[in-house]
Amino acid sequence: MHIIKQISTERLIMRKFNQYDYQDVFEYLSDEDVMKYIEPSFQYQQVEEFVNRFICENPGVYALVEKSSGKVIGHIVFHSYEYEEVYEIGWIINKNYQGKGYAYEISNALIKYGFEELKLHRIFATTVEGNVRSSNLMEKLNMKKEAIFRKGNFDNGKWIDEYWYGILEEDYIHY
Repeated sequence: MHIIKQISTERLIMRKFNQYDYQDVFEYLSDEDVMKYIEPSFQYQQVEEFVNRFICENPGVYALVEKSSGKVIGHIVFHSYEYEEVYEIGWIINKNYQGKGYAYEISNALIKYGFEELKLHRIFATTVEGNVRSSNLMEKLNMKKEAIFRKGNFDNGKWIDEYWYGILEEDYIHY
């Protein structure tokens, strides 16, 4: 597994979580709107366990900090998946910071880092039926819809489709 350096963009810092992040993380993980397409919203104890896990380990989940405020506004997933040259990317952003281009900004930087520094072959992301904003972001990142797992995800008592998007190294080079 590659060790990912701290990534910084114009407005964001991607870093490991720390013990001061609990309240900011609770703000977005406890929000039903933010968690709608992911899993049930978290209670405070679940947030503490989540943050503590990523303080102690480095399984590819990083805090996203807005530079101007120092606030954790979400987190990003970026880790190898089955092969060292294949990475998964994903994001969760506090609803007060959605629609401002933050997910695109950090994801674009990570895709660049993945292909140029880590020499990855492929980066992929998943979403579910109904999460149009996420699908649109993946397409804006030049990811192609690669698979539809029909009724592959159980959400709120019903089966819904799951979508996989990906970008290959050659897609990135020619973009």
